[in-house]
Amino acid sequence: MRNLQGRVVDLEMSTRLALDHLESVPEKLSLLENFKDFEESQRQREMMEQRYAKYKEIVGDLQHQLEESKRRIQEYRDEKLDATCRSLQLTGLTSSLLSQSNFLTRSSLSTHTSPQKPLAVQDMESSLTQEHFSTINGASSEHTSM
Repeated sequence: MRNLQGRVVDLEMSTRLALDHLESVPEKLSLLENFKDFEESQRQREMMEQRYAKYKEIVGDLQHQLEESKRRIQEYRDEKLDATCRSLQLTGLTSSLLSQSNFLTRSSLSTHTSPQKPLAVQDMESSLTQEHFSTINGASSEHTSM
């Protein structure tokens, strides 16, 4: 009888252990599902970090290209402004040269075509002639006084 009672106690014990184990299985299943969810979220996090790293690289490249484009545009504007200034200077010089050329041409034409010379030219010629005669007269009076 003792032997049977020992066996009954052992069976009760193993039955309790089996029941405890069966009762804990849903908790363990829940823990296992939570762990699987955690692994999945870790994978998604790693994918997001990789995407973010690619995004940062692309944004960095685009910012570099933007800065380079801004620099090129500024260089172009500077060159265009410099070319415009040079063009204005050349236009001014050309205009000045054309004015002088036209003046000289008109003066030359009026001298050759009209019988009467402009007053300024006549005045210059008469003053040069008077200087020439006075120089000649001065030189000859010096020669005679010697």
